[in-house]
Amino acid sequence: MRLAFEVAGDGSVGAEPVTFLHGFSQGGAAWREVVELLPEGRFKCVMVDLRGHGASQLPPGAPHTLEACTGDLVGLWDHLEMESVHLVGYSMGGRLALFAASRHPDRVRSLVTIGAHAGLDGPERQQRRRADEELAERIEQEGMEWFVDNWQALPMLRGLERRGTSYLAALRALRLRNRPRGLASSLRGMGPGVCEPFWPDLGRITCPATFVAGGEDQRYAQLAKRLSESVPNGRSVVVEGSGHSVHMEKPQIFAELLVNHLSSR
Repeated sequence: MRLAFEVAGDGSVGAEPVTFLHGFSQGGAAWREVVELLPEGRFKCVMVDLRGHGASQLPPGAPHTLEACTGDLVGLWDHLEMESVHLVGYSMGGRLALFAASRHPDRVRSLVTIGAHAGLDGPERQQRRRADEELAERIEQEGMEWFVDNWQALPMLRGLERRGTSYLAALRALRLRNRPRGLASSLRGMGPGVCEPFWPDLGRITCPATFVAGGEDQRYAQLAKRLSESVPNGRSVVVEGSGHSVHMEKPQIFAELLVNHLSSR
């Protein structure tokens, strides 16, 4: 496979390595705004296009699973000679960050997630699995423009409208860089409906962890609290006046929160 990634920061001795994982239908570039708000020279930031997204390329039939994506991350860290990293993930990327940290706790110095969870339980999972399969089929049939217009209209993403039309247009363009087959494969391989819940495994995560959610995203605020109670050194932070996408709705506030998290480790 070919894994696309971008590195920001001078990589000087002592710079803290941070890996950023994007949400479904985005790409590593979605983190640029936050990265540009971080203090210059203090961090070496790696923004990855996960499987099924952006410029990353896979042979036909390759798996799009949490396990496969975790293997990609470990390979990338080895390639960049990063023995351990701070790991930051949003939504789907947050779920992957949790999974990777639970499988390779020795490679993760600290953890931050936004709007994330460690899997769905019971009937909710079955309902979501059916919904994700239906969405995957529609993406393949209708194409990217249909998907992006419908996805950005979801109630949980309405908070992004506060950023204005130019921001929404740029986000739409970022989503349109993806391909129908890749997004459909991502849904079928690592969507929340298909993934086995791994809440019991979170006890393996011993690094400091901060779980972020927007105050308007009540369900994920509750999940952030559950995550903080499942990880030995976890805490939850609720950002008022924000919905699901805290780092995009309130980039300055999230950047300050992230710097404080990284500075205390």
